[in-house]
Amino acid sequence: MYKRRARLLVAAERPDGRAARVAELAAAAELENWIEVRPAQAMAEVTDADLAWADLLVALDTAAARAIPSQRPATCRPKCWQLPGETGADFDLQTLEALRCMVGGMRMLARVDADDDA
Repeated sequence: MYKRRARLLVAAERPDGRAARVAELAAAAELENWIEVRPAQAMAEVTDADLAWADLLVALDTAAARAIPSQRPATCRPKCWQLPGETGADFDLQTLEALRCMVGGMRMLARVDADDDA
């Protein structure tokens, strides 16, 4: 069983507001018990402390993925989502789909763990 929410550090290549929007969307009731999202201003501004906190470092597009710091703790795994370049309805839909997919996988694993504990 999961002991805490998964920690996602999200960043775009530059400070364009998309990372903050991901954090807002992740605060939805259906997601908040499973994940905690922290936005970074930009991938180049991600600190060692941010990386130590995060379970996943999520780049919001290919440009951000190219800027992912090569030196990360082994506990911080990189991930790249291909989200639209601007916030709006498409951005929100694709972001919620990615977040729900992640949480769905976590719920499935939690059920397997619960069955194993029984």
